[in-house]
Amino acid sequence: MVDKVLLKWKCLFLMSSDKTESYLWVDDLSKESTQQVFQRAKAIKSQLKSGSTELTLQGKQIALVFSEASTRTKMSFQMAAQRLGAQCLIIDNVKSSSMSKGETFDDTFWTLHSIRPDMFVIRCGGHEPLAEIAKKTEIPIVNGGFGSLAHPTQCLLDTFTMEEHFGKLNGLKVLFVGDLDHSRVAQSHFKLLTQLGIQVGVCAPLEFSNKVSPEFKRFETLDEATEWCDVYMGLRVQFERHGEQSQQSFTKDDYIKHYSLNKERLDKLNKNAVIMHPGPVNWTIEFQDEVKTDPRLLMWKQKENGVYVRGALMEMILRNNS
Repeated sequence: MVDKVLLKWKCLFLMSSDKTESYLWVDDLSKESTQQVFQRAKAIKSQLKSGSTELTLQGKQIALVFSEASTRTKMSFQMAAQRLGAQCLIIDNVKSSSMSKGETFDDTFWTLHSIRPDMFVIRCGGHEPLAEIAKKTEIPIVNGGFGSLAHPTQCLLDTFTMEEHFGKLNGLKVLFVGDLDHSRVAQSHFKLLTQLGIQVGVCAPLEFSNKVSPEFKRFETLDEATEWCDVYMGLRVQFERHGEQSQQSFTKDDYIKHYSLNKERLDKLNKNAVIMHPGPVNWTIEFQDEVKTDPRLLMWKQKENGVYVRGALMEMILRNNS
């Protein structure tokens, strides 16, 4: 049965217009391939829930190299790989690796490369030469978060969750609220959602949204924005990436007053809309505690779906590179 699944999966992607060797950016998948990942993720979800998982990655070794902290991304990749039969090699603490002795990220990567895993999943700070490394190796690399520049698998699982809930993507109105300039999730979403025919709106202080394209609908007030959207996507305010001047010009209290999702704003949100957040959440800043019990919150469903989408993506990439 496993061989039949792999053959069907490989044939499906051989028909695709692109052959993905690595997945570093949203642009590395066509619109058609994205939908094929979603179809396979639905099948994996159904199989796992029924207890009839097919070990399509049995015998594969996945190296997870996370030089930045992670809970959701690292654990969902690890869970997906193991559920599908693969084994994981994990470096997730710089202090316990040779990088603590001054070894460069580049040297650490090529050291791990020499033991020949079948795939790398890498999270790093955004200064590492990830794209250049990918050009030099035949081992596929998946971007698990790259500084404030990109987090393509997160936007895949978020978009999958939207499609699962609404039964469609085209025409949806997705609002992003928060620290847009520093959000790697938002940067990836802006590309993918536009590709899929989804309307994008933004609401954020100017100090947090200088880099946002003018093509997106910008709302001056959150009250106006909540009445417009089908999906309210909160984003973490990344204080650790702010300079002192930015923190002084727009304070935490300012953000809470104007942009925090509280009970009053929940009441104005469309009853058929959903609330999402890639996490981690700064409770009482992006979201007030009332959001925790709102039935429109899909945050935990996002986490669950990360396993299925990342599993489908790893299958696809390994099939295309076999």
